[in-house]
Amino acid sequence: MDLHSTLMSDIMQEMNPRVLEFIQKHVTSFTRWDTIRFLGENPNTRDTAENLARYVGRAPHIIISEAREMVQENILSSDTRGRRTVYWLTDDPDLRQLIVRLVQAAQDRTFRIKLVYHILRAGGSQ
Repeated sequence: MDLHSTLMSDIMQEMNPRVLEFIQKHVTSFTRWDTIRFLGENPNTRDTAENLARYVGRAPHIIISEAREMVQENILSSDTRGRRTVYWLTDDPDLRQLIVRLVQAAQDRTFRIKLVYHILRAGGSQ
């Protein structure tokens, strides 16, 4: 086994399969991670993409684009009234619990390294 295969094996080990699947499918950029992390840490927050962008230090147009996609993926929910769209963490209790567990796990440095690896592997540097 070469060094790359060994490193990949180490990175994949000990990660909950459901969490890993969620990361590979939905946490495909640092913008997505920052948004999911913020809302996972603040699960009762309901706010506009512009304000979410300010909270996570990203450009509003990027958050708007990612938030719309995450609504389609059921990661976020939204409500539009007039010209304002408000976003919040999904109301699905199982998915909310998974996101909260993911955010808690990311407090561990080794887990964060694995998370970054998967984001970079997905090509999501933004």
